[in-house]
Amino acid sequence: MMNYNQKELEALAMIQPVQVTKKNVDVDALIYRGHVLRSEYMSNGVASFYKKVVGNFAKRQQIAAAKRSLHAMSNRELDDLGITRSEIDYAVEGNMDAKSAPSFWATVKAKIAHAQKARAGYAQLMAMDTRQLADIGLVKGDIEAAVHGNTAFLANDNLAHASNNNEHRHAV
Repeated sequence: MMNYNQKELEALAMIQPVQVTKKNVDVDALIYRGHVLRSEYMSNGVASFYKKVVGNFAKRQQIAAAKRSLHAMSNRELDDLGITRSEIDYAVEGNMDAKSAPSFWATVKAKIAHAQKARAGYAQLMAMDTRQLADIGLVKGDIEAAVHGNTAFLANDNLAHASNNNEHRHAV
């Protein structure tokens, strides 16, 4: 049996107020209620700690499995996913804050790839004749702007779609 001082008894009385009649307080009921509440608090604390530990363990197991499966992929498969081997940890754990900005080499690689695509597109459009360009709504002066996505600077301000169905001609 535990002994309580006056301050602890007052704190217990605040938990669940009791009816006082004839200056008699059921101290045993208050003490029992305190024991029950303390037991509930401790069991809830232990249960939440257990759930947290088990949850963290399961999460780490999932992360490890995902990393293993990504490391088992070829470089080409990883490239299809848009990551490199050095980025697997960041991609799986979702910790992109540590690597929020792309690396210097990734930026250079992206700019080179964009320039190559733009150059190839420019060459293909320049190889087209005027009629072919008109079919897609361009003129020779529009090719540079079209390749770089600057549609506001197109030389051809005729935005009507090309039509070769000759609706305006009728047999007489």
